[in-house]
Amino acid sequence: MSHIQWTDKLSVDIQEIDLQHRHLIGLIAELDKALAIGADKDILGKVIRELNTYVREHFTAEERWMKRHGFPGLGDHMIQHEAFVEKLLHVELDYLADRTELSAELLDYLMGWIEEHVTGYDQRYAEYFRAKGII
Repeated sequence: MSHIQWTDKLSVDIQEIDLQHRHLIGLIAELDKALAIGADKDILGKVIRELNTYVREHFTAEERWMKRHGFPGLGDHMIQHEAFVEKLLHVELDYLADRTELSAELLDYLMGWIEEHVTGYDQRYAEYFRAKGII
C-alpha cells in the first residue's frame, strides 16, 4: 500500500474544494488497496470509472470558482485539467480493453500529479482568492 493521504499542505481553504480533494485522494487510495489485494478486473474498472467521473466533477467545480471570481490563470489551469482528464481516460480505456495493467507506477503518477497540481496550480488561485478577500 502506498502513502496516499490528506495533509494540510493540500488545503486551499475552500471547504467545497478541500472536501473534493480529500475524496479524490480517497479514490486513489481505494484503487491502491484494490490493486494490493488483487481485486478482480470488474472492481478495479469500477474504481477507475468512478475516479474518472469524479475528477471531471471536481475540475468543473474548481473552474467555476475561478471563473466566478475572475482568476487570471484560469486558461492555464484548464489546460492542466484537460491533460489529466485525457490521461485518465486513456488509462481507463486501455485497462478495460486489456491493453495495459494497473501498477504501482500508475498510482504513484496519479498521486504525484494531484499533489503537485494542488500544491502548485491550486495554491495560485487560493493565494489570489486570499488577496482579494474571497476566502
